[in-house]
Amino acid sequence: MGRKVISTSLIRANIEKLNDLPSSKNYELTFFKENDLSKILEFLHTKSATFGLHAPFIYRYKQTHPFPTSTIDELRKDTYEKNYNCAILAKNIGAEYVVIHFPNARQSENWIVQQKIVHEAVEAISQLNQIIPVRIENIYMNDYFHSPEDYTWFTRQTNTTLCVDIGHLLIDSEIYNFDPVKFIDKCAEYISEFHLYYADLNVYNQCHHAPWGDSKDFLRTLDFIRNFKCDFTVEASNDCKEGLEKLLRYVEEVTEDGDGDIRI
Repeated sequence: MGRKVISTSLIRANIEKLNDLPSSKNYELTFFKENDLSKILEFLHTKSATFGLHAPFIYRYKQTHPFPTSTIDELRKDTYEKNYNCAILAKNIGAEYVVIHFPNARQSENWIVQQKIVHEAVEAISQLNQIIPVRIENIYMNDYFHSPEDYTWFTRQTNTTLCVDIGHLLIDSEIYNFDPVKFIDKCAEYISEFHLYYADLNVYNQCHHAPWGDSKDFLRTLDFIRNFKCDFTVEASNDCKEGLEKLLRYVEEVTEDGDGDIRI
């Protein structure tokens, strides 16, 4: 069985709501400000909890989102500098791992033919992985990088693992017409984490990370992954709460350290 992990996306990095998070032995941190760091570490210490970081954490990208495969040199450089800073900070404060997005979301440019960009990405992420274990999170709507073969190739090149974001995966399966379960099956040996929430093209415009959905593909996917030995991270956002208890209950069922506390 896997581990139950609670993402601070549930409180959108509101430091005043830190104690409202569901109880867990493991957390994933993102988006907090530098002034919040001491309070976060005290919270984790009180819980005797392990934790990972999801970039951006403390450091911010120049244009909000990461651009690791942008054809604009400045945006790629900024992305890799901020990821590097995040990795150094993560190691210094005792994090287990860092999650980073790769490649660009919503990218229609054929960046993959530019060997400079590909080489730079492999080199930069391999360097990060020597500092702290890196988990590559699949993004969505990248026309030239979305197949399981793309992601397994990249993890082998960088010696990293995969954080499969179920919401992003469902959106891509809708756009590029593939089976999300078959995607996961082909990537299985590389997966260290799942980000759990629901998304489709309509829902994603209404709720950033909706906790639950009743689509056939979502339910099939949850059923398929329930026996994976990896981290199951609750990554719903607080703009839509309907279905959150269902998601938390699912994670309690499939992880060895579920404690039955679904308070939020």
